[in-house]
Amino acid sequence: MDRAAPEAMLRPAARVRLPRIDTTTCLGCYACVDACPYDVLAVERYVAVVARPEACCGLTLCEQRCPNGSLTIEDGAPIADRPRLDDDLGSLDVPGLYLAGDVTGLPLIKNAIHQGAHAVTRIAEDLRRAGPGGAGGQALDLIIVGAGPAGISAALRARELGLSFEVIEQGSVAQSIQSFPRGKLVFDQPLDLPVTGKLWLKESTKEELLSHWLRIVRKERLPIVQDTRMVSVERGAHAGARSTDAGKRSSDAGARAERQAEAGFVVVTEPREGGPRAERRARRVLLALGQRGSPRRLPFELSAEVEGRVYYHLADARSLAGSRVLIVGLGDVAMEGAIALARQPGTEVTVVYRGSGFRRGKTRNIEELRRLAAASRLSLQLETDLTALAAVPGGALAATLSSPAGTRAHPCDAVLVLIGSILPWSALRAAGVRPIAEPSDRSRPDDVQETTPAVPTP
Repeated sequence: MDRAAPEAMLRPAARVRLPRIDTTTCLGCYACVDACPYDVLAVERYVAVVARPEACCGLTLCEQRCPNGSLTIEDGAPIADRPRLDDDLGSLDVPGLYLAGDVTGLPLIKNAIHQGAHAVTRIAEDLRRAGPGGAGGQALDLIIVGAGPAGISAALRARELGLSFEVIEQGSVAQSIQSFPRGKLVFDQPLDLPVTGKLWLKESTKEELLSHWLRIVRKERLPIVQDTRMVSVERGAHAGARSTDAGKRSSDAGARAERQAEAGFVVVTEPREGGPRAERRARRVLLALGQRGSPRRLPFELSAEVEGRVYYHLADARSLAGSRVLIVGLGDVAMEGAIALARQPGTEVTVVYRGSGFRRGKTRNIEELRRLAAASRLSLQLETDLTALAAVPGGALAATLSSPAGTRAHPCDAVLVLIGSILPWSALRAAGVRPIAEPSDRSRPDDVQETTPAVPTP
């Protein structure tokens, strides 16, 4: 049975969401199983079951596809690290500031595209209600930060609606897609992009998708400023006075928010490789930030000679062909990297994971990894943690691996740390955005370095 194309979503779930199945009415028809892009569900003994609850991200596609209502989604505990957003992706803490894409906590490229277009539609409506802007017309209607799927979609929608805008990108256009492994299959459903209409990218590879999007960017001549990093997002020059004036009438929260939004924003930027800072003014700001710039890192210090051999993404497995590669992690990205490397000639791949088994990931990745391990094409070591890395004479690395059996040394040439990424809370907090619930301890997700070394090109 073909898997259903997921429908785009707008808002991420604010609470943990899990399917609940009424086994007395379930038909065992596989509709929910085929709808889920994360292989959470399975059919056992003729009824659907939640086989992998930890992989559920609350997309509700399964509930939508269930033909008789036997499957429903139930809400659990709040997800603390999600930004506080209204129904139109506007920040509840900073009026006039919107979010879209990975930064909202909602996965899937299709959702990011939908969010970007929707946010700009609401921004345009907001600006029409507010009337002409101030500052002598010098401020743009909108600044978009990030040129990934959400940012490109937002820019196309802004062009369609006649807004004055600019896109700031710290790397290059669609860098999140460029960082996917070579030949990776991205999705198999049609995309509805503003301005350009529908693009059918059935079983699209990373290269095909990138080619499509770069063609669109060139054709539409989108004003994207690349290699430029956002330093901060601040209120306009009169924000303080307006906020204070509005605060005196705290009973009128709507008026206060409107006054704060109309103060506008100053987006401070700087060249990625260093240079003088610049100020850009806009009436509204859309943060279409991704998570790939903030990977989860190893929990111990690395020396300078070791750090250059530790990578946080794999763009092309050929760049490490013939090497001894240690991979930390067992999610989809880690498994896809391991599979790609195991197919390179002369490459020794070892995957370590501190858990006792597969907790998440697509079924096809799990099955392929198991097949490669059974064929001795790679080594899978569960309940094993990387606790130290040191350089040894000759240019190799000595990894210290800890498991219930004890501690041992493992020689390798490169280490891939693929243990997920975190929301860029340092930038969000600086802009005034707050999470649904503040963390109870002092270790916050913004205690993460910003950049990662790129895997060397062949």
